[in-house]
Amino acid sequence: MNYAYQRVSTKRQDVKRQEISLDNYKIDKKYIDKASGKNMDRIQLNKLKLVVQQGDNIYVESISRLGRNVNDLRELGDYFVKKGAVVHFIKEGFSTNSNMYKFYLTILGAVAEIELENTNERVREGIKKAKLYGTKSGRSIGRPPITKLPPNFEKYYDKCISDEITKVEFAKLMEVSRRTIYRYIDFYKMQKSKE
Repeated sequence: MNYAYQRVSTKRQDVKRQEISLDNYKIDKKYIDKASGKNMDRIQLNKLKLVVQQGDNIYVESISRLGRNVNDLRELGDYFVKKGAVVHFIKEGFSTNSNMYKFYLTILGAVAEIELENTNERVREGIKKAKLYGTKSGRSIGRPPITKLPPNFEKYYDKCISDEITKVEFAKLMEVSRRTIYRYIDFYKMQKSKE
């Protein structure tokens, strides 16, 4: 029998992405878990473990869809090999029908773990930034208002007005973008008009 195991770990993920990679294989039965990798109750994977027999093939879109971490991947790989089944990892292009699978699972599983940790770190940073700016996405709505000009602004502004330096040079001297220089100039003019 040819089985497919698929797992989506968030509500926004869709198994259709994983099904595209399975189109080239004759799949007799699919087992689909909709649970986080941290969730210990992968019911469909447990059902697959019970029904798999000698000579069966299990197709998985990628190693990250089967195991939570390197140890989990190796344990699952060993389990299916002992049952006489072959696990095919489509994206990575290898299977458990050779002795090299443990090496591949270890290396690629470690890379996947690092990638996941980096993604989680970026998400945490984004949440922190969102809290700072009070938005859901982390991007501020518009730009934060200018409340104070840098110390050397007037000195370089006078040189810019007298054509001693260009606005591009002005921005470089202030270590900001040219757009920010224009915002500083607008703020400066507004402050001067109030005086």
